[in-house]
Amino acid sequence: MRKVMLYVSLFCVFAAAAFCFGTAANADDSPDGWVKGLWIQAAGLPKDAVIEDFSDGDDEKPWFVYSWGKGSDGPAVTLGVGRFPASADIGEKLLNLDKKVLREFIGSEAFWEGPDAKKLTFTQAPEKISAGLSYPCQIVRYAESDMGLSHMVLFIETDPFLFMAEITWETENKKFKKSDGEKILANLALVEQEGMKASGPDGDLFSLKDGRLFMGEESVEAEVNEVPPEIEGPVRFWSAVGADDSGLVRENETGVRFFAEDGAFLAFLPLESADECQDIIFSPDGTFFLLMSGSGIRADMTYILYDPETMEKKIEISGTRGSAEWIDVGRFVMTRIDDVRETESGNFSMAALRLSAVMYDTVAEELVVLKEATATKNYWCGGLADDGASIVISEDSVTSEKDWGDEEKITTREIKIEIPAAG
Repeated sequence: MRKVMLYVSLFCVFAAAAFCFGTAANADDSPDGWVKGLWIQAAGLPKDAVIEDFSDGDDEKPWFVYSWGKGSDGPAVTLGVGRFPASADIGEKLLNLDKKVLREFIGSEAFWEGPDAKKLTFTQAPEKISAGLSYPCQIVRYAESDMGLSHMVLFIETDPFLFMAEITWETENKKFKKSDGEKILANLALVEQEGMKASGPDGDLFSLKDGRLFMGEESVEAEVNEVPPEIEGPVRFWSAVGADDSGLVRENETGVRFFAEDGAFLAFLPLESADECQDIIFSPDGTFFLLMSGSGIRADMTYILYDPETMEKKIEISGTRGSAEWIDVGRFVMTRIDDVRETESGNFSMAALRLSAVMYDTVAEELVVLKEATATKNYWCGGLADDGASIVISEDSVTSEKDWGDEEKITTREIKIEIPAAG
């Protein structure tokens, strides 16, 4: 049973959130029926395929291993499926096919130090796999000579989760081919369990009562923010909740929770830390929101655009604190950080940042540069002008690029830019 034990060890070590494999998304008697939110399923497996090992959720880190056929030492083939919290850093490395990130998920130290690691291939997944899943996918192929095993690993980057599906078989098993593995992966499907979109573990236990956040009957120390009354949509309150000293809120329940007017729980956006959420700015019709993420003391922030129904991440832009503003239901403007300048003094200041005024159109899914920074000019977005048809922009300029380190040499003027046509 060496292949099964290998999988169990792999998933137990790296599980940071729940794992799942099943054949019926909403069947109450399915092994993963207790799991809520986005999960992954497989279809079209051999008739003798069985769940070899899994967790029933008691340890809060479920994992599933499926197997079929008879090999020389255990099942001929195994399929393990897992889900991890999304990480922007890991997601970027996967998209860039950076092999260093794989150390966190596959292989032992002995493997990475041996000759097998040099034969590992890391590519974007074939179209027949990625097209059906509608998310970026990468595929890894490698072998472990000492164990006589071959592996095929698929990474699927959704928001807010990273899924991992791994197939293992005996290298000498000539009946199982690369095309067989790809067919299994192509049959994977992302589904919503129990109809709760982007919900977290036990997310329905959270509610609001008299303006305070509760988990079941227990009060949770967290700030509750009210959505401005002029904003439309079902979300009326939100709260960034993190694991606290009392242990009431667990790490995998850390993130932002959204609530209706009556205090009922609506949706959950997982985060690694509640402090990641500095503010949330809804579009006028409530169909999108910008999450301002970053340190509570730094001026540079990351603005992340989300769809509140699916919690799908649309775009991520580095900008200055408090600079983003919705100008209509589908567009927002902000001050984007393009780069950091080298000043003669070497001291950091806001002037050392290379800044451009930009606008994002959610309908066209297009980022428009309103005024782009140059070597001697910065542009700060000031929001809508009184006429409602133009945007106020502050222009900082210097005579020479080296002058950015001396505030007395910076000249500021206000200009207006006509708002481009929508769409």
